[in-house]
Amino acid sequence: MKRILFTMFMMLSAGIIYGQTTYYWVGGTTPTTSITIGTNWNTALNGSGSSRASSSDPSDILIFDGTNVGGATPATGTVAVLGNGGITCAQIKFINNASATFIRATAGTSTFNLNGGAGEDFVIEAGSSLGLISQTGSLRFAMAGNTTGRVSGSLRMITPLQARFDNTLTGTPGSFRFTSGSSFTTNITSASSSYAFGSNSQSTEKWVVFENGSHLYYEGGYSPVANNSTFTAIVFEPGSTYHHRANNGSGSFLNRRSFGNISVEDGATLTADGPVYRINNLNIDAGCNFITHTSGQTAVMGNITMNGNLTSPAASGNELMLCGAAPQTISGAGTLHPAGIIIANNADVSLAKNIEADNIVNVLGKINFNSSQVTGSSTFNAEGINAAVNATGNTVTGNYIITGNSGISIGMRGYLISGAGIAANTSIISVSTTGDTIYISNALTATATGVAITANSTGAILTTSNANGFDAATGSVIVAGNHSFENNINYIINGATTKPFGISTGSASITTVTGFTDINAAVTANTNLSVSQHVGINGKFTLRPLDTLHILTGAGITGSFGSANYIVTGYNTTTGTQALIKYDGLNEAVIPVGTPNNYLPATLDPIQTNDLNISVFEGITANGLISGTPFTTLQQQTVVNAVWNINRTNGSGPIGLKLAWASPLEGTAFSSLPGSDIGIIENTGTLWSAPLAPGDNINDTARTIVPGSGSYGIGSVAQVDPFVFNNLLPKTYGDADFNGGATSLNTTQPITYTSDNAAVATIIADAIHITGAGTANITASQASDGFYPAASVTKPLTVNKAALNITADAKTKFELLPNPLLTATYSGFVLGETPAVLLTPAVLTTTAVQNSAPGKYPITVSGATAANYTVSFVNDSLTILAKQNQTITFNILTAKNYGNADFMLTASSTNNTIPIVYTSSNVSVATVAGNVVHITGAGTTDITASQAGSDGYFAATNVVRTLTVNKVALTVRVRDTVKIEQTPNPDFTVTYTGFVLGETAGNLTTAPVVTTTAQTNSAPGYYTLTPGGGISQNYNFIYVPGRLTVLPASDTTRRYLYLFVNAAGNLNVRTYSQKPALADVYLYDMGGRLLRKKNLFMPRGFINTEIDLTGIPNGAYAVAIKGNGVDLIKTISIIR
Repeated sequence: MKRILFTMFMMLSAGIIYGQTTYYWVGGTTPTTSITIGTNWNTALNGSGSSRASSSDPSDILIFDGTNVGGATPATGTVAVLGNGGITCAQIKFINNASATFIRATAGTSTFNLNGGAGEDFVIEAGSSLGLISQTGSLRFAMAGNTTGRVSGSLRMITPLQARFDNTLTGTPGSFRFTSGSSFTTNITSASSSYAFGSNSQSTEKWVVFENGSHLYYEGGYSPVANNSTFTAIVFEPGSTYHHRANNGSGSFLNRRSFGNISVEDGATLTADGPVYRINNLNIDAGCNFITHTSGQTAVMGNITMNGNLTSPAASGNELMLCGAAPQTISGAGTLHPAGIIIANNADVSLAKNIEADNIVNVLGKINFNSSQVTGSSTFNAEGINAAVNATGNTVTGNYIITGNSGISIGMRGYLISGAGIAANTSIISVSTTGDTIYISNALTATATGVAITANSTGAILTTSNANGFDAATGSVIVAGNHSFENNINYIINGATTKPFGISTGSASITTVTGFTDINAAVTANTNLSVSQHVGINGKFTLRPLDTLHILTGAGITGSFGSANYIVTGYNTTTGTQALIKYDGLNEAVIPVGTPNNYLPATLDPIQTNDLNISVFEGITANGLISGTPFTTLQQQTVVNAVWNINRTNGSGPIGLKLAWASPLEGTAFSSLPGSDIGIIENTGTLWSAPLAPGDNINDTARTIVPGSGSYGIGSVAQVDPFVFNNLLPKTYGDADFNGGATSLNTTQPITYTSDNAAVATIIADAIHITGAGTANITASQASDGFYPAASVTKPLTVNKAALNITADAKTKFELLPNPLLTATYSGFVLGETPAVLLTPAVLTTTAVQNSAPGKYPITVSGATAANYTVSFVNDSLTILAKQNQTITFNILTAKNYGNADFMLTASSTNNTIPIVYTSSNVSVATVAGNVVHITGAGTTDITASQAGSDGYFAATNVVRTLTVNKVALTVRVRDTVKIEQTPNPDFTVTYTGFVLGETAGNLTTAPVVTTTAQTNSAPGYYTLTPGGGISQNYNFIYVPGRLTVLPASDTTRRYLYLFVNAAGNLNVRTYSQKPALADVYLYDMGGRLLRKKNLFMPRGFINTEIDLTGIPNGAYAVAIKGNGVDLIKTISIIR
């Protein structure tokens, strides 16, 4: 039994489904009957099917198809639909670029009931449109609760009457959707309320959805969103755009709602009627205004383009909250001046304009001020880390609120919020006054009750490139209220400044405590700095004397260290004060320390974790302290002029130490010492030790193990001999002058050098100058200063020859031509020398002679000798080429018209070294200058392309192409002319269209003349004026005849009648009328008997009509014309 019932149910369902009938609109574009009339609908698009039987069949599908709206009389275009009565159907669809407007011609309301069916029930496809634009009656689309709708095209409701779509109070949320690329425009200004998608008593909450890429254009009237703040008909998904183009009308617009993009345009003002919980991008055009609510928040997740004004009412407490999950930019030429501003914890905001606030600016997330400023009467607060607060709440998928809150307070606006069903990077926008509801920035992703939720903030990030940094009067934040920069905020400094850190109002400005600080420019500290995460050094960071950079345990120093990116531990030698880097919990780290002029990094690697302080200064002293006795010039000769001070404050054990220095700090005798003679030295309090381990004097580094705290430098081993002249390294002819490198403890007498072979080396300004290859003995000498004895040490100097390469140059010639001059290229001459210094010149030879056959022949170079060069030779070859043919490619020329502009010829050749020459055989058609053709007349001419020969090429075969120049059309018209009968024909006027090159009739061989059959005594009527007879070489004539009107001689203000028997034997009746008239033509015999009658329309002017004379004998007759204001009569003798 159950199987039978199921089968019957399925058959019934199938019957219902297949019982639906589809009807197409066939009523044309301007129907004279209503949408209710069945003949306006047909089951076939071409009108060959059946008409709609009833206007109230709930199963019918009604379609407007843009390919044909006329049925059997095909038509396209916009359909002006008369909705003079209501209809009922299942579905209405607008497809294939259909365009329709619905109106009601009489007062009252037309209701279009949609009961629904399989698939979508109301559809406007992409490219199709519907407008409800009634000026007399109201229009309503009543959609059943189970129906769906989709608009992918355009929907408009622009009417002074009521118009709306509604779907009952039991419909499905999200059932009517505007897809990407669709648009909805509204301007409903009816006397009584009318909301585009129904009010809270007419439609289901959130039943209309504007998807990403859709647009709503508000142009005035009732709000399209809702009638009050507790109901909303529309859901705006992210990426949709609400265009506000008129001041607010009736209803609720923004209150407690979430939007995609909002754009205020066309000089409109958008006044917020309550808090706004989500706006993607906000655009305010020039001349437009956005006025926030008096309380609550206005949350923006995307960019703000402010070319108009965003302001708040007087005494408003509304806060502009920036809480996007992606970077946001504020730009434009307008004014951004809300009551308050909150940068939420998840926000990343970049300012491209100044902003202003009245009450508070609270930063929990990241803000990049760039060079812009925050101004106004508000306070400023950059919040540090706020500990997590745990609570519970209830979530519903798709909502932007969490209900049943316990634990989250209004003071946590801008905090991050997390928990099951809460999307990442979600911020708290607000908390209700009762505290039980949390408004959030992202839609919930799950439905649950009693969900564990957590709120916290991770510390503001302040970024600036302002030259005044965070100076309270001139920097990035110059609000009039108190400034508060809490501990554990973060800084990114992108511009050179001496005020990088904000100082809270009333603070002693001693220490700035941050999570991280990134230095990306030349920055001088204005407070002590403490970091718990890292300090990034990508610029020169200068600590003033007495400043401390404190790296807390677990933090570090990061960045791209180098000669422009390091930490300067500033110092004052007068007061003996110096900045220091305090590094807690150090295991192993590079400390990018230095002085104002030099980068002097230190690498510390303690055997166990230590707390260490480090600083460095220039000007080595006897005790290693800034206030100590500076080294003398003599003492500085064998050291690096800098001191590193390391102080351990916690920990124990040896420390691995590596120091690096800049070569300008090396003493005069230090730079030439080997690495084995240099290294890290330690100060004992009064003396410096010998190097603790060998160093690297090539890479300017040294490393060792030190016991702990102390003053460290870079020095060398003591010299045994007071006068040292080390062996001289071999040199090469051409090397630059150099110092001999002799050193002495005798600093009062100069060291002098001599050479025993001036052909190899001389002494110029105490430097050794190389003059040639060979060997010379160099003697370094110094007189006694009374303490150190005189000294003289001789060392041999070997100067090697420089390498000189002589390369034969490759050559090419054509057969039977004389050999070219053989040449060579020299590589390796020094001191500006040339082949003139060779003892014997290079000799170049080849086996090829003038008559040698084509091929390659060697070129040999040899014979060159030089005193100061070791000569090597590289041979090459002479290539003999056979004389070659040339081939011209010259494409067929396209036909031209007389009057065309000059054009270029583009023949090419297999040889582009010889020009192609062009000539024209008929200069009366075209001339050629270079490769430019100038047309002189119609006809044909041969254009010849030729190319001469040369030593290496035979002359090319000429290529001839025919150029055809066509005549152009010249239209000759005769102007219509009027004359009175019995007067000579007037002169006829001819006009021309089509002359080119500024030519006139004077350029024609023979000008056209005008002929006509009209003579002086021709009867009144119309006569053709026929032009002809023109002759021209360059023009084809197109003749357009004119008309000669011969008016009656008697009176052209009265009617006229003329009779004659034509060649066909019929009676020709010619009339003239000064104005249009309707009349009848009568033919009477002389006895007054009517023989013929004919209707006649008499236009203004002449008209002819014929009366059939069949059966009419010869004789005298009368013709009369009678009508409205017409009464003409004339007799005629008919003789055939």
